[in-house]
Amino acid sequence: MTESLNSTLAATILQSAPFGVALLDAQNRLVTVNRALETFLGMPAAKLTIESADLTQDIRKCLYDPQELIHLPQSGARPARWLRCWRQALEGGEGSTHFYADVTAQQQLRQENERLREQHDLQDPLTALPNRRAIVQALEPHVSRSRRYENPLSVIVLKIANYSHLGAGGDSGADLAVVAAGQFLKNQVRWVDMTGRMDSDEFLLILPETPEAAARELASKLHKGISGLNIATADGRNLKVDMRCGVAGWSKGDDANKLLQRARQAL
Repeated sequence: MTESLNSTLAATILQSAPFGVALLDAQNRLVTVNRALETFLGMPAAKLTIESADLTQDIRKCLYDPQELIHLPQSGARPARWLRCWRQALEGGEGSTHFYADVTAQQQLRQENERLREQHDLQDPLTALPNRRAIVQALEPHVSRSRRYENPLSVIVLKIANYSHLGAGGDSGADLAVVAAGQFLKNQVRWVDMTGRMDSDEFLLILPETPEAAARELASKLHKGISGLNIATADGRNLKVDMRCGVAGWSKGDDANKLLQRARQAL
């Protein structure tokens, strides 16, 4: 009676456990799984424990050869999950028990943190534009494409000539000018173009499929627009930005560095 009661109690505990459990025999055959693991896998125990069952590769690996961290992709009504697994051998070599914890929320949070950290590494904190590293990285494939197919490609380097003057006295004038200019540039270019902050006083525009003549026209328009900005400071002053533009169109033999160098020489 006591043994029967203990077995019943053990089975009840196993089924009500909030973590997944799979019991395998000495031949690595699945004997039973609890309700939590049924939920994790999206399949009933009756099907999981049938040797001839048509199980997907990810479920078979999860049951019979689990790694410490398991990713189950979405399948039908089953959502994507991340499971952490611990394996415990039974005494006497009679089999093993696998324990599974659902760590989906923690894994998604870790991935989001990594995404934000990567975004921070590639984003200028003042303007939220791509920083120097990001915008130069973005230029490389466009140059490679032009070298392969001879597609037109132009760049515009824009430099705030009076940056030091705007920041004189330690106030935020220079920062205000940079933010205003960056927002203006972002609003004026096409969705396919890219705008980035190369330095404290310098921006770079990448213009795919744009001949140099068209880029010069755009540079003239941008220069006029930025020069006309009214940037108000907290103490009531109105700042004017003296923006210089340098344009260069890709030509044979150019790599990203040569293209940027020619644009800077044209400032």
